[in-house]
Parts: sequence; structure tokens; C-alpha cells
Amino acid sequence: MEGEARTLELVFPEHANPMGNAFGGFVVGLMDKVGSYAAVRRAKKPVVTVAVGRVEFKVPIKVGDLLEVVARVEKVGRTSLTVGVEVYKEQLLRGEPSRVLATRGQLVYVAVDETGAPTPVDGEG
Repeated sequence: MEGEARTLELVFPEHANPMGNAFGGFVVGLMDKVGSYAAVRRAKKPVVTVAVGRVEFKVPIKVGDLLEVVARVEKVGRTSLTVGVEVYKEQLLRGEPSRVLATRGQLVYVAVDETGAPTPVDGEG
């Protein structure tokens, strides 16, 4: 779907601190990656990340959790796209609630041309 992207990722020990909690940078990196996919799908051009808005870590993400990262373009400007990203966790082996919103945030991307200069996004609005 145009302006939307999603992926699944399993949390391994190398993604976590000694207490088994996922590093925030790992989670934000996933958000940026999937957010950029949504932005590219909408812009139909390469994009670069220009801002990471408020990121809320609502519940801990643990080693062994399956993450579903969902990104949707929320706003399109002349050259920019604002993308909302949600990270849901599913605790496959611990028998706890199935799918829980763990993290959310907003990222802003700018469409660029082949020289890396900002370029208009068609159908802004």
C-alpha cells in the first residue's frame, strides 16, 4: 500500500542489554528503516531522515519478543514526509498477552534527487 510499510523482527541477545531488554537504539533503528520504506513508497523517490520526533517506550521489549514495526505516512509537505511508526511486541513463548504496543514515534524524511538535494513530492497535501 502506498505510504505504508511493515516488517517483523525477532529480538536476539545481541540487540539487548545484560538484563535482556532491547536497546533503544536498536528499536529506533528499526523504526527509521521501516519509516523510510513507507516514505519512499509514497514519494516514489529516495529519502533521507531529517528528524526523529518524540519516541515513547511504553513497555519493555525483551529478548525473544517478535516485533511488528508498522509505519504510515501521516503528512506530506512540499519535500518532506512525516511518518508515524508503531512497534508491537508479541511474546511468542512466555504465554503473556499476544500483541502489545511497545513503542511509538514520528520521523520526518525529505525526498532527494540524484545529487542529494531536496526535491518536491508529487501530490503533496
